[in-house]
Amino acid sequence: MEYDTEEKIAALSVIELQYLKTWQRVEDFGSVADTVFEHYVKIPMRDGRESISRIYIPYPREDARSSPVIVLLHGSRFIRGDRHHQNPFAKILTRLFNATVICLSYRLNAAHPFPAAPHDVEDGLKWIAENADTLDVDLSAGFIIGGPSIGANLAAVTAQKTVDGTVVLKAPLTGVWLMAPLLLEEEIVPPEYKNFFFAREQNAKDPMLNKADFEHFKSKYLPDVRSADYSPFNSNSPHVGMPRTHLQVGGLDFLRDDGLVYERALRAHNVETRLDVYPGAPHGYHTFFGVKSAVKANVDAFKGLRWLLKSGVSDDEIVKAVFPEITSL
Repeated sequence: MEYDTEEKIAALSVIELQYLKTWQRVEDFGSVADTVFEHYVKIPMRDGRESISRIYIPYPREDARSSPVIVLLHGSRFIRGDRHHQNPFAKILTRLFNATVICLSYRLNAAHPFPAAPHDVEDGLKWIAENADTLDVDLSAGFIIGGPSIGANLAAVTAQKTVDGTVVLKAPLTGVWLMAPLLLEEEIVPPEYKNFFFAREQNAKDPMLNKADFEHFKSKYLPDVRSADYSPFNSNSPHVGMPRTHLQVGGLDFLRDDGLVYERALRAHNVETRLDVYPGAPHGYHTFFGVKSAVKANVDAFKGLRWLLKSGVSDDEIVKAVFPEITSL
Protein backbone atom coordinates (compact mmCIF):
# COMPACT_ATOMS: atom_id res chain seq x y z
CA MET A 1 0.00 0.00 0.00
CA GLU A 2 1.20 3.50 -0.83
CA TYR A 3 1.10 5.93 2.10
CA ASP A 4 0.86 8.90 -0.22
CA THR A 5 -1.92 10.99 1.34
CA GLU A 6 -2.35 12.62 4.73
CA GLU A 7 -5.52 10.60 5.30
CA LYS A 8 -3.84 7.24 4.71
CA ILE A 9 -1.00 8.14 7.04
CA ALA A 10 -3.28 9.53 9.77
CA ALA A 11 -5.32 6.31 9.82
CA LEU A 12 -2.23 4.37 10.86
CA SER A 13 -2.31 5.82 14.39
CA VAL A 14 -5.51 4.04 15.45
CA ILE A 15 -4.11 1.74 18.11
CA GLU A 16 -4.24 -1.99 17.53
CA LEU A 17 -6.40 -3.34 20.37
CA GLN A 18 -3.96 -6.10 21.29
CA TYR A 19 -1.48 -3.45 22.44
CA LEU A 20 -4.03 -2.29 25.00
CA LYS A 21 -4.34 -5.81 26.38
CA THR A 22 -0.67 -6.58 26.87
CA TRP A 23 2.42 -4.52 27.54
CA GLN A 24 4.52 -7.53 28.45
CA ARG A 25 7.94 -7.37 26.83
CA VAL A 26 9.54 -10.09 24.77
CA GLU A 27 12.86 -10.95 26.39
CA ASP A 28 13.92 -13.67 23.97
CA PHE A 29 13.14 -15.36 20.68
CA GLY A 30 12.97 -19.06 20.05
CA SER A 31 15.62 -21.37 21.46
CA VAL A 32 19.00 -21.17 19.76
CA ALA A 33 21.15 -24.26 19.50
CA ASP A 34 24.82 -24.04 20.50
CA THR A 35 25.97 -23.51 16.93
CA VAL A 36 27.11 -19.94 17.44
CA PHE A 37 30.52 -18.97 18.76
CA GLU A 38 30.61 -15.65 20.64
CA HIS A 39 33.56 -13.52 21.59
CA TYR A 40 34.57 -9.92 22.20
CA VAL A 41 36.85 -7.65 20.25
CA LYS A 42 38.50 -4.37 21.19
CA ILE A 43 38.12 -1.76 18.47
CA PRO A 44 40.38 1.31 18.54
CA MET A 45 38.59 4.66 18.48
CA ARG A 46 39.81 7.99 17.12
CA ASP A 47 40.51 9.35 20.62
CA GLY A 48 42.73 6.42 21.63
CA ARG A 49 40.08 4.48 23.57
CA GLU A 50 39.20 0.88 22.87
CA SER A 51 35.52 0.05 22.39
CA ILE A 52 34.51 -3.51 23.24
CA SER A 53 32.06 -5.05 20.78
CA ARG A 54 30.50 -8.51 20.63
CA ILE A 55 30.89 -10.85 17.66
CA TYR A 56 28.77 -13.88 16.76
CA ILE A 57 30.29 -16.42 14.40
CA PRO A 58 28.54 -19.44 12.83
CA TYR A 59 30.20 -22.64 13.97
CA PRO A 60 31.05 -24.72 12.16
CA ARG A 61 31.05 -22.47 9.10
CA GLU A 62 29.60 -23.78 5.85
CA ASP A 63 32.43 -21.97 4.11
CA ALA A 64 34.99 -20.13 6.20
CA ARG A 65 35.49 -17.48 3.54
CA SER A 66 31.90 -16.75 2.52
CA SER A 67 30.37 -15.30 5.68
CA PRO A 68 28.58 -11.96 5.16
CA VAL A 69 28.69 -9.35 7.90
CA ILE A 70 25.69 -7.83 9.69
CA VAL A 71 26.47 -4.90 11.99
CA LEU A 72 23.80 -4.35 14.66
CA LEU A 73 23.31 -1.16 16.65
CA HIS A 74 21.11 -1.31 19.75
CA GLY A 75 18.39 1.23 20.51
CA SER A 76 17.31 2.66 23.89
CA ARG A 77 17.42 6.41 23.31
CA PHE A 78 21.19 6.91 23.64
CA ILE A 79 20.87 6.53 27.43
CA ARG A 80 20.92 2.77 28.03
CA GLY A 81 21.49 -0.52 26.27
CA ASP A 82 24.75 -2.14 25.24
CA ARG A 83 26.37 -4.71 22.97
CA HIS A 84 24.36 -7.51 24.67
CA HIS A 85 21.01 -5.88 23.93
CA GLN A 86 20.34 -7.83 20.71
CA ASN A 87 21.84 -11.15 21.74
CA PRO A 88 18.95 -13.47 20.70
CA PHE A 89 18.40 -11.56 17.44
CA ALA A 90 22.10 -11.76 16.59
CA LYS A 91 22.29 -15.49 17.27
CA ILE A 92 19.38 -16.26 14.98
CA LEU A 93 20.84 -14.09 12.22
CA THR A 94 24.11 -15.98 12.53
CA ARG A 95 22.43 -19.36 12.23
CA LEU A 96 19.96 -18.46 9.49
CA PHE A 97 22.33 -16.70 7.13
CA ASN A 98 25.73 -18.19 8.05
CA ALA A 99 26.59 -14.58 8.90
CA THR A 100 29.11 -12.98 11.18
CA VAL A 101 27.12 -10.56 13.33
CA ILE A 102 28.89 -7.72 15.11
CA CYS A 103 27.08 -5.79 17.84
CA LEU A 104 28.95 -2.51 17.97
CA SER A 105 29.23 -0.55 21.18
CA TYR A 106 28.84 3.21 21.24
CA ARG A 107 29.02 5.75 24.04
CA LEU A 108 25.80 6.82 25.72
CA ASN A 109 24.69 10.23 26.99
CA ALA A 110 24.60 12.28 29.13
CA ALA A 111 28.23 11.49 29.94
CA HIS A 112 29.01 11.41 26.23
CA PRO A 113 26.62 13.69 24.33
CA PHE A 114 26.37 14.23 20.58
CA PRO A 115 28.29 13.43 18.40
CA ALA A 116 30.09 10.74 20.42
CA ALA A 117 27.73 7.93 19.37
CA PRO A 118 27.86 8.45 15.57
CA HIS A 119 31.63 8.89 15.71
CA ASP A 120 32.00 5.60 17.58
CA VAL A 121 29.89 3.82 14.97
CA GLU A 122 31.94 5.31 12.14
CA ASP A 123 35.18 4.14 13.74
CA GLY A 124 33.77 0.69 14.39
CA LEU A 125 32.51 0.26 10.84
CA LYS A 126 35.83 1.37 9.35
CA TRP A 127 37.67 -1.11 11.57
CA ILE A 128 35.41 -3.95 10.43
CA ALA A 129 36.03 -3.16 6.76
CA GLU A 130 39.78 -2.89 7.32
CA ASN A 131 39.94 -6.20 9.20
CA ALA A 132 37.75 -8.41 7.03
CA ASP A 133 40.56 -10.92 6.49
CA THR A 134 41.27 -11.17 10.20
CA LEU A 135 37.57 -11.62 10.89
CA ASP A 136 37.47 -14.28 8.16
CA VAL A 137 34.49 -12.74 6.39
CA ASP A 138 33.56 -11.87 2.81
CA LEU A 139 32.12 -8.36 2.61
CA SER A 140 31.17 -8.93 -1.03
CA ALA A 141 28.74 -11.59 0.23
CA GLY A 142 26.98 -8.89 2.24
CA PHE A 143 27.87 -5.91 4.41
CA ILE A 144 24.75 -4.78 6.26
CA ILE A 145 24.23 -2.18 8.98
CA GLY A 146 21.03 -1.68 10.94
CA GLY A 147 19.10 -1.55 14.16
CA PRO A 148 15.94 -0.32 15.88
CA SER A 149 15.09 3.24 16.93
CA ILE A 150 18.30 5.09 17.83
CA GLY A 151 20.27 2.21 16.35
CA ALA A 152 18.43 2.87 13.10
CA ASN A 153 19.36 6.55 13.32
CA LEU A 154 23.04 5.69 13.66
CA ALA A 155 22.82 3.15 10.85
CA ALA A 156 21.20 5.59 8.42
CA VAL A 157 23.55 8.44 9.33
CA THR A 158 26.64 6.26 8.93
CA ALA A 159 25.45 4.65 5.69
CA GLN A 160 24.80 8.08 4.18
CA LYS A 161 28.32 9.18 5.10
CA THR A 162 29.81 6.15 3.36
CA VAL A 163 28.12 7.01 0.07
CA ASP A 164 28.82 10.74 0.13
CA GLY A 165 32.50 10.18 0.92
CA THR A 166 32.58 11.51 4.48
CA VAL A 167 33.41 8.02 5.74
CA VAL A 168 35.63 5.94 3.47
CA LEU A 169 35.35 2.15 3.74
CA LYS A 170 37.55 -0.47 2.13
CA ALA A 171 34.36 -2.22 0.99
CA PRO A 172 30.94 -0.63 0.42
CA LEU A 173 27.87 -1.33 2.48
CA THR A 174 25.39 -3.48 0.59
CA GLY A 175 22.27 -2.93 2.70
CA VAL A 176 20.63 -0.97 5.51
CA TRP A 177 17.94 -2.17 7.95
CA LEU A 178 15.95 0.48 9.83
CA MET A 179 13.25 -0.36 12.39
CA ALA A 180 11.32 2.61 13.87
CA PRO A 181 14.05 5.08 12.91
CA LEU A 182 14.64 8.59 14.22
CA LEU A 183 15.65 10.63 11.17
CA LEU A 184 13.97 14.03 11.13
CA GLU A 185 12.95 17.18 12.97
CA GLU A 186 10.31 19.65 11.83
CA GLU A 187 12.92 22.20 10.75
CA ILE A 188 14.80 19.82 8.43
CA VAL A 189 11.87 18.11 6.71
CA PRO A 190 12.17 18.83 2.96
CA PRO A 191 9.37 21.13 1.74
CA GLU A 192 7.90 18.47 -0.54
CA TYR A 193 7.31 16.18 2.46
CA LYS A 194 6.10 18.61 5.13
CA ASN A 195 2.44 17.67 4.63
CA PHE A 196 3.34 14.07 5.44
CA PHE A 197 5.20 14.82 8.67
CA PHE A 198 2.63 15.11 11.46
CA ALA A 199 3.11 12.04 13.67
CA ARG A 200 4.97 14.12 16.26
CA GLU A 201 1.62 15.78 17.04
CA GLN A 202 -0.83 13.04 16.11
CA ASN A 203 1.12 10.43 18.09
CA ALA A 204 2.36 12.75 20.86
CA LYS A 205 0.89 10.34 23.44
CA ASP A 206 2.50 7.20 22.04
CA PRO A 207 2.54 4.97 25.16
CA MET A 208 6.11 3.87 24.47
CA LEU A 209 7.71 7.13 23.28
CA ASN A 210 5.69 10.27 23.87
CA LYS A 211 6.55 13.90 23.22
CA ALA A 212 7.82 14.51 26.76
CA ASP A 213 10.05 11.42 26.59
CA PHE A 214 11.50 12.60 23.32
CA GLU A 215 12.25 16.10 24.58
CA HIS A 216 13.93 14.61 27.66
CA PHE A 217 16.12 12.42 25.47
CA LYS A 218 17.14 15.40 23.34
CA SER A 219 18.02 17.42 26.44
CA LYS A 220 20.56 14.72 27.33
CA TYR A 221 21.86 13.95 23.85
CA LEU A 222 22.21 17.65 22.88
CA PRO A 223 22.22 17.10 19.12
CA ASP A 224 22.75 19.63 16.38
CA VAL A 225 19.66 18.68 14.39
CA ARG A 226 21.12 20.25 11.23
CA SER A 227 24.26 18.15 11.39
CA ALA A 228 24.98 15.20 9.11
CA ASP A 229 25.79 13.34 12.33
CA TYR A 230 22.11 13.59 13.27
CA SER A 231 20.23 12.94 10.04
CA PRO A 232 21.00 11.69 6.53
CA PHE A 233 18.78 14.51 5.26
CA ASN A 234 21.54 16.93 6.31
CA SER A 235 24.08 15.48 3.89
CA ASN A 236 25.28 17.67 1.02
CA SER A 237 24.03 14.95 -1.34
CA PRO A 238 21.31 13.12 0.61
CA HIS A 239 20.10 9.69 -0.49
CA VAL A 240 22.13 9.54 -3.72
CA GLY A 241 23.76 6.14 -4.13
CA MET A 242 22.41 4.64 -0.91
CA PRO A 243 22.36 0.82 -0.77
CA ARG A 244 19.05 -1.02 -0.74
CA THR A 245 17.17 -0.26 2.45
CA HIS A 246 14.52 -2.08 4.49
CA LEU A 247 12.31 0.08 6.73
CA GLN A 248 9.77 -0.96 9.38
CA VAL A 249 7.27 1.60 10.67
CA GLY A 250 4.62 1.56 13.42
CA GLY A 251 1.42 3.50 12.77
CA LEU A 252 1.09 4.84 16.34
CA ASP A 253 4.83 5.51 16.68
CA PHE A 254 5.91 9.04 17.58
CA LEU A 255 8.60 8.53 14.91
CA ARG A 256 6.27 7.06 12.30
CA ASP A 257 6.71 9.74 9.67
CA ASP A 258 10.50 9.72 9.94
CA GLY A 259 10.45 6.28 8.35
CA LEU A 260 7.66 6.96 5.87
CA VAL A 261 9.21 10.18 4.60
CA TYR A 262 12.67 8.63 4.38
CA GLU A 263 11.39 5.73 2.33
CA ARG A 264 9.74 8.15 -0.11
CA ALA A 265 12.92 10.21 -0.34
CA LEU A 266 15.04 7.14 -1.02
CA ARG A 267 12.69 5.94 -3.76
CA ALA A 268 12.70 9.41 -5.30
CA HIS A 269 16.48 9.02 -5.61
CA ASN A 270 16.19 5.58 -7.23
CA VAL A 271 17.21 3.65 -4.13
CA GLU A 272 15.73 0.16 -3.87
CA THR A 273 13.52 0.00 -0.77
CA ARG A 274 11.32 -2.41 1.13
CA LEU A 275 8.70 -1.00 3.52
CA ASP A 276 6.70 -2.83 6.18
CA VAL A 277 4.05 -0.85 8.10
CA TYR A 278 2.14 -1.94 11.23
CA PRO A 279 -1.06 0.11 11.71
CA GLY A 280 -1.84 0.91 15.34
CA ALA A 281 1.59 -0.14 16.60
CA PRO A 282 3.50 2.15 19.02
CA HIS A 283 7.24 2.70 19.23
CA GLY A 284 9.03 -0.48 20.27
CA TYR A 285 6.19 -2.55 18.79
CA HIS A 286 8.49 -5.49 18.10
CA THR A 287 9.05 -6.06 21.83
CA PHE A 288 5.48 -7.02 22.79
CA PHE A 289 4.69 -10.64 23.54
CA GLY A 290 1.41 -12.01 22.24
CA VAL A 291 0.59 -9.23 19.77
CA LYS A 292 0.19 -10.56 16.25
CA SER A 293 1.65 -7.52 14.51
CA ALA A 294 4.66 -7.63 16.85
CA VAL A 295 5.27 -11.25 15.92
CA LYS A 296 4.94 -10.29 12.27
CA ALA A 297 7.35 -7.37 12.73
CA ASN A 298 10.03 -9.68 14.11
CA VAL A 299 9.58 -12.16 11.29
CA ASP A 300 9.55 -9.29 8.78
CA ALA A 301 12.88 -8.07 10.17
CA PHE A 302 14.47 -11.39 9.24
CA LYS A 303 12.69 -11.44 5.88
CA GLY A 304 14.01 -7.96 5.21
CA LEU A 305 17.55 -8.99 6.09
CA ARG A 306 17.13 -11.98 3.80
CA TRP A 307 16.18 -9.52 1.04
CA LEU A 308 19.19 -7.34 1.82
CA LEU A 309 21.50 -10.37 1.70
CA LYS A 310 19.77 -11.86 -1.36
CA SER A 311 19.59 -15.11 0.57
CA GLY A 312 17.63 -18.19 -0.39
CA VAL A 313 16.43 -18.93 3.16
CA SER A 314 12.71 -19.81 3.09
CA ASP A 315 9.82 -18.20 4.97
CA ASP A 316 9.29 -21.44 6.89
CA GLU A 317 12.93 -21.51 7.98
CA ILE A 318 12.64 -17.95 9.26
CA VAL A 319 9.43 -18.54 11.21
CA LYS A 320 10.79 -21.75 12.70
CA ALA A 321 13.99 -20.01 13.80
CA VAL A 322 12.28 -16.96 15.31
CA PHE A 323 9.09 -18.39 16.80
CA PRO A 324 9.27 -22.21 16.61
CA GLU A 325 5.89 -22.58 18.34
CA ILE A 326 4.12 -20.77 15.49
CA THR A 327 3.04 -22.78 12.47
CA SER A 328 1.87 -19.87 10.32
CA LEU A 329 1.38 -16.10 10.33
